[in-house]
Amino acid sequence: MKEPAILENLTGTFQGNGVQKKALEMLNEVGLPHRKSEAYKFTPITTTLEKNIDFTAEGSNSFDSSKLYKEQGSHLVFINGVLSKEHSKIDTKLHVKVVTVSEGKHDPFSLLNAAYAKEEIHIESGYDDPVFIYHFNTNGLSNPRIKVKVKDGHTFRIVEKLITPEGTKTFTNSYIEFTVGKNAFGYHTKIQNYNQSTYSHETVFAHVSRDAHFYNSTFSFAGAMVRNNLTINLEDENCEGHMYGLFLLDNKSHVDNNTSVDHLKPNSFSNELYKGILDEKSTGVFNGKIYVRQDAQKTNAFQSNNNILLSEEATLHTKPQLEIWADDVKCSHGCTCGQLDEDAIFYLRARGIDEKNAKAMILNAFATETMNEVKVDSIKDEIQGLIDQKLSG
Repeated sequence: MKEPAILENLTGTFQGNGVQKKALEMLNEVGLPHRKSEAYKFTPITTTLEKNIDFTAEGSNSFDSSKLYKEQGSHLVFINGVLSKEHSKIDTKLHVKVVTVSEGKHDPFSLLNAAYAKEEIHIESGYDDPVFIYHFNTNGLSNPRIKVKVKDGHTFRIVEKLITPEGTKTFTNSYIEFTVGKNAFGYHTKIQNYNQSTYSHETVFAHVSRDAHFYNSTFSFAGAMVRNNLTINLEDENCEGHMYGLFLLDNKSHVDNNTSVDHLKPNSFSNELYKGILDEKSTGVFNGKIYVRQDAQKTNAFQSNNNILLSEEATLHTKPQLEIWADDVKCSHGCTCGQLDEDAIFYLRARGIDEKNAKAMILNAFATETMNEVKVDSIKDEIQGLIDQKLSG
């Protein structure tokens, strides 16, 4: 099979260390996903990027301070994949270290990130205020790479978002990895409200220790093509993984959520709730996997994907999956896809609410259940505002 033009174009730009060279060799061996790759069956990301992105293009180091939250906490600003200490505000209690790339593994786009990341950022929990991470990207290709350590007994909240210029075609290939210590709580929230020239592949990987909890909440509102890879490994007893997602799309936005939770030890718990509202010519994909290993007896695992299509031209692909090797477990998965409930609309209209507002009320109630684990009030307000804005159109 012909090597993707992406890798051909990047050949002369490699400047990494020995670890990155190994990642590049592995990437060249496995290649980027092609049209027949099962994991990217409904998201032809490689061919789409080849048509739209100049991977060697270098943009400006633009930064817009108005995009930063006014919330108390640490604010880490990345420009084209590199931490800008000049524009960041980092509390002295938060431990942030810039290092060379330490390893490359997992899927092809994570290998691409490891091979071409300009640096690796290590963050360690040290205080209670939230941490806000901003990616200002104008390059054809940017590879932000972050590793987060939540220390034993700590609670750590991270909010992450990507900002790109209107009209400039960019591809952001981000990687963030969490190690959640014993009896610790990690919260990760992402807001994806991109323009129609923004393409992204965003990988989140979490290792969860004994008695620890990890929560990921991803809210997707727009973007040319967005792929979210979320993997949670529950690596000891009495640990939990929680995944919440909302994709509320219109125009020609394409969002693909690919999730995986792996139960490795007994008495672990996972809960996954993704909801989609699709309008106009948008496309939504949900592919969720639950693995329960032979040693993971007494596992409880639940997965749900519910969707509403508002347009005959909208497209949805959903595939919940279970693979269980243990026999003493409680696991369930399921998905629904339909249109607005006409009886509910009639009920509201009979009480004096016009049709447009009745539909907005029903959709709002459907969507907001995914916000339960957003722990920063201003972020919850922003998400609610984006939901209202979308539903009032």
